[in-house]
Amino acid sequence: KINQDRGCIIYPYGPNDDMALFCVYDGHGSNGDKVSQYVSENVARELTLLLDEDSHKSPVPSPKHALIETFDKVDAMLKKEPTIDSELSGTTAVVLLYKFDSKTQHTVWAACSGDSRATMQYTGNSLPPPHHRKVIDLTVDQKPDTPAENDRIKKAGGVVSPPEEEWGGPARVWLDANMTLPGLAMARSLGDHLVKTVGVIATPEVAEYMIDPNLNPLVCMATDGVWEFIESEAAFDILNKTAQESESATSMCVKLIEESANKWRHWEGDYRDDIT
Repeated sequence: KINQDRGCIIYPYGPNDDMALFCVYDGHGSNGDKVSQYVSENVARELTLLLDEDSHKSPVPSPKHALIETFDKVDAMLKKEPTIDSELSGTTAVVLLYKFDSKTQHTVWAACSGDSRATMQYTGNSLPPPHHRKVIDLTVDQKPDTPAENDRIKKAGGVVSPPEEEWGGPARVWLDANMTLPGLAMARSLGDHLVKTVGVIATPEVAEYMIDPNLNPLVCMATDGVWEFIESEAAFDILNKTAQESESATSMCVKLIEESANKWRHWEGDYRDDIT
């Protein structure tokens, strides 16, 4: 089938070329590839315009509010896009805006809509033994049965079915108690406009982090093709081991994809999700 994932890295980025933009998108539905492609192109473009004080007369929004405004605007643009039917197709979005403030401090804004994930590893002798590392998730997976997400969906008239214990299926969002479409397995996304009427939103959660570049920060962003069977710390175990053999970021990514594919083959046989 068509790979519906998309990813992009833009550096330098921002009005002063002192930023980098990292994005991962996981499309779903019959037009998921078109949705993720559209969102990938337009998020980068619209965010640039918002951050550039020369492009508009009003005060420049903070990076956090610029990310929120960008997600919501691109979702509205997608709904009006005549060449893409996004009623039953959508995409997750994880966007990291990384600002190189100084040699001693960087700032990261992590925006997430859906269940793709960004996570970071620090390493250094100042961190606790035995591994001298710390792993933190920069984003939170937004599942329909997460209490805050569940409450919003129910208040809007939607129905959330619990995870399937027998075969391990996820919680899903439905239009009504008869489980009339679409069975969306996330609480936030861009697109999926049919369930925007019952509490699913595009608005991202945005977190801000101060990063010490002297602690060798390593970021891993991936769709749930990785996270379905590999936890964040285990992902860095794979990346660190590969880095001992080759410092190439490409080699590290390929190895993580291979390990993820092996997990899918073991647990799901011939089926696997797209992996980015």
